[in-house]
Amino acid sequence: MHARTMPMEIAGHEWWGHDGKTVWFDLQMPKGEKFFIAGVSVATGKETRYPVERDQWSVHFNISWDEKLFAGDGGDSGMVAHAENGKWIYLFTPRADGTLKAEKLVNMTKHDYDLEPNVQFTPDGKWIVFRANFDGPSQVYAVELAKAGEAERK
Repeated sequence: MHARTMPMEIAGHEWWGHDGKTVWFDLQMPKGEKFFIAGVSVATGKETRYPVERDQWSVHFNISWDEKLFAGDGGDSGMVAHAENGKWIYLFTPRADGTLKAEKLVNMTKHDYDLEPNVQFTPDGKWIVFRANFDGPSQVYAVELAKAGEAERK
């Protein structure tokens, strides 16, 4: 869906929007330098790009069922972004100017990123579910999307 434009460009970890009209993906131009959540319309081929700060890059991103929010599962300093403070579950709210407002939801510093958290929104939009190994074994956790930033997200 995405035509690469430079050496070492990465477009991966694709996922479908819930309406089936957009393929979303992690875009790096080039690898490890500039980061985006990007999507391509299946019908038109038009590409949308939201810049993501280095520390907010995530192993996986996902989109809410109403397609108004994104989430990311963060990453550690040994991963492609080499984030200094990237071990967080993030909530991203698109703004009219094409940027994202990032909110840190869960501190993942006690998580071993050999296990990828793989964030998912619940269909009702009230929770982000992910897996982590904070206490040793892999377990499923959820964080409630409370009122923080609620007015801006509407």
